[in-house]
Amino acid sequence: MSRPATALILLALAALPAAAQLRVERDRNGRIVITNKGSAAASKLAAPESAQSVPKVTAAQRQAIQGKLKAACSRTGLDYNLVTALVHAESGFQSNIISRKGAIGLMQLLPETGRRFGCSDPWDLDENITGGTNFLAYLRDLFGGDVPLMLAAYNAGENAVQKYSNKIPPYAETVRYVFAILADYGRPALVEAAKAKLASPSDYNRFYVARRNEKPVFRTYYMYFEKGVRTIVDYPPSGVTFVPIVYKDE
Repeated sequence: MSRPATALILLALAALPAAAQLRVERDRNGRIVITNKGSAAASKLAAPESAQSVPKVTAAQRQAIQGKLKAACSRTGLDYNLVTALVHAESGFQSNIISRKGAIGLMQLLPETGRRFGCSDPWDLDENITGGTNFLAYLRDLFGGDVPLMLAAYNAGENAVQKYSNKIPPYAETVRYVFAILADYGRPALVEAAKAKLASPSDYNRFYVARRNEKPVFRTYYMYFEKGVRTIVDYPPSGVTFVPIVYKDE
């Protein structure tokens, strides 16, 4: 999931009552925020304890996803265990999911990243896996198989890693992301290697150790199509066919 903010081109808002409408805004740091600011529910939307339970991934769904991931890893030569650790960190194996920054699907692809790597519709599970594994394979080749740098670039973008002379950028989210996946991957030697690749050596303790228990908040949102427009709202809409999706507040 690339760190820089991008236009959330797949999220379009219908003409809903002002008190209920979700708005796409940018904060002063330029990051995209999805909010119903101005409505009576705004404070509840912002409060983690108000989050609704999200749809659970069934054993059958997980098994089907794992089969698709194994096929993609066979095609690209990626380590299946690494890819599943990445998927666990990105989406928890949820396929209908969107983040606050606009990353979509199982492997949390921004639309422009997906297009670069063969995914025209990141909501489509098969295309999402194709785009995500193609992207990771590209990063493997770009960084000579260096797993910590591959992960850092998947999260922050390859340009950010190169900007810091092929080091893990000093971004809190990226540092936590890299070390969380490596811990799940179960390769202690790679953890030590990653520490040596930090652009700022103090980031391991400052951003990962001190904050490793921080988790994104997941909420149930609802997606529907009307006149060809994809709309996502935080309440079950009436008069349309909708599907529950997961909103990742990170």
